[in-house]
Amino acid sequence: MAAVIGFYKGADKVRDGLIANYPTVKNLVQGASVEVDSVSVITLTKQDNSELFNLLNTTSGNDTLVISIPYYGRYGIDLSVRNFRVFRDGETVQVWMPATRLLYCELKFDQMLLDAIPSGTLFQKGNSTLLKQKMYAYFIPLLERNKSNQKAAKVAVAKSMMYYFMPYKFDLQLYINEEQQQLPVVPGINQTVDEAVNQMVGK
Repeated sequence: MAAVIGFYKGADKVRDGLIANYPTVKNLVQGASVEVDSVSVITLTKQDNSELFNLLNTTSGNDTLVISIPYYGRYGIDLSVRNFRVFRDGETVQVWMPATRLLYCELKFDQMLLDAIPSGTLFQKGNSTLLKQKMYAYFIPLLERNKSNQKAAKVAVAKSMMYYFMPYKFDLQLYINEEQQQLPVVPGINQTVDEAVNQMVGK
């Protein structure tokens, strides 16, 4: 009997250690970023941003410009300047994280299209530095709000916390930007392998 009690006490110490190990949680979350290689297409008018519009609209007399530009972005949670919290209440662990954001962005200027016309040469002219600055200033807030990429980043963070806590029989509650997240289905974590196979066969 004493051995059994000792086993459970030891197991509980391990579980407490998981919660107290803030550096590991931090590293897991910061490593759970999502890489996106895609194309952003927007319609720009002079009313939207007159300075950027004038820098781009060097030959056309149109009132609007359709900009298509490939980009590489990395979405996730930056914990270098923001705190997070981990609480245990019996068998439940609550993890509170700040909002996901665009951690890195690279616009591929050489592949940009203006009104479906290749326009990378615009960035080889004398005002290319200013133009690139204005492009980043305009596009980064737009890409930051991309709902699909934000959702993918939240799922990646959720999976990292599920792999860390749930094998130790914790019920995980994850909050990102004060909003509780619905945990994804992960075979071997919150879905048996048999269930996953049956689901695939059913499709």
